[in-house]
Amino acid sequence: MCAVDGVRAAGSREGKYGLAVIESKDSAASAVFTSNKVVAAPIIHTKEMIKGGKISLVVVNSGNANCFTGQHGIDDCERTIEFASEITNIPSTEIATASTGVIGRKMPMDIILPLVEESISKLEHNAESSTDAAKSIMTTDTYHKEFAVETEIDGEKVRIGGITKGVGMIAPNMGTMLCFLATDAVISSEMINKALKSAVKRSFNMIVVDGDQSTNDTAILMANGKSGVEVAKDGEINEDFQEALDFICISLAKMMARDGEVATKFIECKVNGAKDENDAILASKSVISS
Repeated sequence: MCAVDGVRAAGSREGKYGLAVIESKDSAASAVFTSNKVVAAPIIHTKEMIKGGKISLVVVNSGNANCFTGQHGIDDCERTIEFASEITNIPSTEIATASTGVIGRKMPMDIILPLVEESISKLEHNAESSTDAAKSIMTTDTYHKEFAVETEIDGEKVRIGGITKGVGMIAPNMGTMLCFLATDAVISSEMINKALKSAVKRSFNMIVVDGDQSTNDTAILMANGKSGVEVAKDGEINEDFQEALDFICISLAKMMARDGEVATKFIECKVNGAKDENDAILASKSVISS
């Protein structure tokens, strides 16, 4: 994450619980979520706040999914956000949240809130902080997953960095996964949404481990514009930027598949001669899921 200018990250753990914070102030942003009809409290919140098209801070906890927790879970989510807002002076309307872990248990707020404070106090712009954030969101993962790319657009450099977690319940789309991406490109939230959906379709939606679907899947892309390089004009996304975004998402998705729960093999299916991309996707996923 911190390969991108203007991004700070940190992570902390206490026992089986972890918490990461990712800061990219005043970022245009968009997100893609699980297609499951049952969703966790943080998704209810983030789906609503992302309508504003702006994120400055993401707060992510592991060890508890905050799902099937009713109004109590929503209240805990809002309490976490307000607490982070008070410490950072970032408006609560610019703070996204995500959770992963055990379903059906109330959030251990006596552990979560101190972890929020600790992680925020450790926010830094360096490789170690990015790794700490990636490690703190792990659940059954056997290793942390992070990746960054740099591409040139009109002779200027643009970077994209990301972390992800998830090794089980990887189907039919995305999986029990959280993915957080940041770029220093200049791009509107509307065009981010278009670029992210395209990348997710070709990456996280293409992996299968166990055929189960999660309630917490979240992928967020933030763009803080620090590079000054515009990557979308006249409603079209620059091909080099989309290719770089696709590449990082596919790379992270493959890391997840290789680390799949009880997985001993990694299989990649390529389809030639399909009528179009959608038919190729259908054919390949049918083979992989069989």
